[in-house]
Amino acid sequence: MAHLLLRIAGLLLGGVLFLSAPVAAAPLTAHIRVEGAHKTLIPSKTVTLAAAPIVKDGDPSHSCPGTSALGALQAGSGGDWDGKWSDGLGYFISAIRGEHPAGSDYFALWIDHKESQVGICSAKVRRGDDVLLFEQHSTHPLAPLGIRVPVTARRGRLLTLTVVRYTPTGLVFPENGATVYANGRRLRSQTNRKGHLRLRATKVGKVVFFARRAGAVKSEPETTRIRRA
Repeated sequence: MAHLLLRIAGLLLGGVLFLSAPVAAAPLTAHIRVEGAHKTLIPSKTVTLAAAPIVKDGDPSHSCPGTSALGALQAGSGGDWDGKWSDGLGYFISAIRGEHPAGSDYFALWIDHKESQVGICSAKVRRGDDVLLFEQHSTHPLAPLGIRVPVTARRGRLLTLTVVRYTPTGLVFPENGATVYANGRRLRSQTNRKGHLRLRATKVGKVVFFARRAGAVKSEPETTRIRRA
């Protein structure tokens, strides 16, 4: 009897230990893209942010959380960025992959299609966030474009793309006169005043679209898969 009680107690204890074992947190992943003055410096990619703090200049007191927007840049660039520490602000980004903004221009930070109101060290990143840095003009500010495309379409059918422009506060407006590219090739027609462009799917396969317009930042790429009719 005593042996049976000890066995039951052991099973219960094992159950308690099993239930109370800590569950490892899922890695924090986000999306990062960096646009330079004339080219994409870091294409859109998904990165995993490290928990360890980031120290660029070797001074341990100059550290930023690995889960900040700087963590996304660190992961996306492989550490190929430069910046100067400023108390209260953190690192001010002066170069990314060798590109330095000219004059008083600078790298602007937007998260989820809104301009960040804090520095890159203080900007918290949540799972799935879209982090965008781009060279901002100090005299004629730029705003990013966005493009919306169907996930799938049938060959021979018409599909509608929509190009929008984001404001610093996150408002969205249709972009008239934007140029759309399909798999890197410029399409002849431009978007109308509603931001729409209609085209016919002619080939089966994956098509990657993005949009450009003078005075705006290139949109993120979006993909449509063309299926057989």
